[in-house]
Amino acid sequence: MKLFLASEGFISIKENGVTIKREIDTSNLFFDNLKKFIKKYDNFVFIPNNFDFADINEISAQGIADAFVEKLSKFKSIVVLDKQNIKQAKSILENTDFIFLQGGKPEEQYKFLKKIKFAKIVSATNAVVVGKSAGAMNMCKICYNYPEEGDVLPCTKKWTKGLGFVDKIIIPHFNTENGNQYCSSDINLLTDVFIPDSYGKEFFALKNGSYILVEDRKETLYGECYLIKNGIVEKICENNQSKVLKN
Repeated sequence: MKLFLASEGFISIKENGVTIKREIDTSNLFFDNLKKFIKKYDNFVFIPNNFDFADINEISAQGIADAFVEKLSKFKSIVVLDKQNIKQAKSILENTDFIFLQGGKPEEQYKFLKKIKFAKIVSATNAVVVGKSAGAMNMCKICYNYPEEGDVLPCTKKWTKGLGFVDKIIIPHFNTENGNQYCSSDINLLTDVFIPDSYGKEFFALKNGSYILVEDRKETLYGECYLIKNGIVEKICENNQSKVLKN
């Protein structure tokens, strides 16, 4: 298994505010590494975050698959793995070549992944896994549930378990102005939440276009990233650069 812990990974191309297609991000060798590690294009599995919107999840899965058609190859099979086909989860995961874990709220996705024994099954395969945003957060030992747009402070479940592939805490979509590219509320996540919560913790704050690649036990950071620890914010990697975090 090869694991990409990505802030984004796939770029939305929009017209008049509407997404018309997705493209694989070429920055920080993301495209190159996907091309390097995906050996077959037989089976693509999409795991959503919100399981109540089957139609939207199908559209999202197709958008990711189409991005591969444009730049790499066409998958023979596209499967949205959700509660409708959960009984076939083991077989679906054992035979997949590429898995995409959607972003959103982490908690429901984590419960689903735990139920289908995702970590145990996928660890024994040659699949390439991309976790986007919440999907990446769920791959870590601890998932940090910071407040998002419209959330009530403080969060009732700030620290929840992840699947434990890496011993890191990830903050996706980071910016240095208010802490999150997609948060436009009055709260400043960086100064009001992330920095106070960082005492005794280490946050790897990834900007969009940045990711951590996990190859067996080796962990390599690609792109701009900040380490937030004990109240200090430090840039530890630049865009178009990489840094080995663990050999």
